[in-house]
Amino acid sequence: MTSTPISIGPELVDRARRGDRDGLRELVTAAYPTVRRWALLRTGDPADADDLTQDVMIQIVRKLEDFRGDARFSTWLYSVTRSAAAERSRRTRRRAEVQSDPRAVMAVTPESPAGADDAVERADAARAVRTGFFRPPLRQREVFDLVELQGLTSSEAAARLGIEAVSVRAHLFKARRALRAHILSHHPELAEEIP
Repeated sequence: MTSTPISIGPELVDRARRGDRDGLRELVTAAYPTVRRWALLRTGDPADADDLTQDVMIQIVRKLEDFRGDARFSTWLYSVTRSAAAERSRRTRRRAEVQSDPRAVMAVTPESPAGADDAVERADAARAVRTGFFRPPLRQREVFDLVELQGLTSSEAAARLGIEAVSVRAHLFKARRALRAHILSHHPELAEEIP
């Protein structure tokens, strides 16, 4: 059984801000899939995206009173997500600096077992798409996600990101080109299928 997605309208935000527990629960439930997608876009790793999403959900509850309604809730939500991702990135860099210390203990990661040929090929293709998606700079990935995956217009994406629509189109062009080149370099057999 599928549930109907909950709309994040001003009434729901107002209910949650006034302390309505059901309203807050609905707001967090409605925001979760969008925040998760943005988190995955920023981190590139599902586990890290889950952690970042949880951080953002907690911040939504704590900082909801800071939302003034001057902009759309989704714009505020994106800003909270971006700030949380930046903070997480700073912590990760600090942790990496500590772990790169020669006195730190090195962790060994076991290799994954080999599977059937077709499973290996599918995994290789999926890896090429994933790594290709994360090759362009963050701004290009953000634009690609907003326009290609979420279906926003160039103007809507520009408003959300605080840039000009012409910049959105330029970033989108570069992101598409980079993704296509990366995929084709790993899977030239897909040349006819990728526009």
